[in-house]
Amino acid sequence: MECIQGGELYAVIHTSKRDGVPENHAKFYAAGIFEALWYMHRRGFVYRDLKPENVLIGSDGYPVLIDFGFAKYVPDKTYTLCGTPLYLAPEVITNRGHNHAADHWSFGVLLYELMSGYTPFYRSGMDQSDLFRSILRARYHMSSKLSVDAADLVRKLLIKDPFLRFGSLVGGCSDILQHPFLSSIDIEKFRRKEIAAPVIPRIQNLLDTTNFEDWSHLEDMTAKTFPPLTREDEAIFEKF
Repeated sequence: MECIQGGELYAVIHTSKRDGVPENHAKFYAAGIFEALWYMHRRGFVYRDLKPENVLIGSDGYPVLIDFGFAKYVPDKTYTLCGTPLYLAPEVITNRGHNHAADHWSFGVLLYELMSGYTPFYRSGMDQSDLFRSILRARYHMSSKLSVDAADLVRKLLIKDPFLRFGSLVGGCSDILQHPFLSSIDIEKFRRKEIAAPVIPRIQNLLDTTNFEDWSHLEDMTAKTFPPLTREDEAIFEKF
């Protein structure tokens, strides 16, 4: 893939001054993320690891989905437990088999986080088993930061039964794009990138990484974990 220098969507949502973005910004990012998911779903692939860290911001301000390590061609169902706990769908946790509907659940979680600044099922002090129980109950408090339309779409995405979840009904994925929350986005103009992005990242040159978090203060443990080979070890691979 090309170098994406605008940083992670996580850094857009969570800053030193606030958590969450304005609704009109959330609509823009949500439209781009869902368009990427729908593109994959139309070709039979399930993404399975949607989270803000896996969405980068391009130089034009448009979201870019990355990291397809868990993506899989799924003509029917798959049973692998994988993904990031905060965003896992109930059917993934219970190992009853999942398909593209699991991505729609994760999209609902991310949509909630975009505007509220936190995910719906986690509370401070929870361990993973408590988090999974919370997800399996599909009970959460709707943030007051979400508008009526935004809250309605989140509710229709965070439905425990994948067959009743938005995106799996008769209208398919079109139901999501045509929902009042996203219907104001002209998806054809969006695909042609004719809609102005809410934020354009500052990129100084082709090697600029300032939009990403700086980890240089951390100790590099690589040398301790993987020390240089001894001469004897190197000799083993001399003719390899």
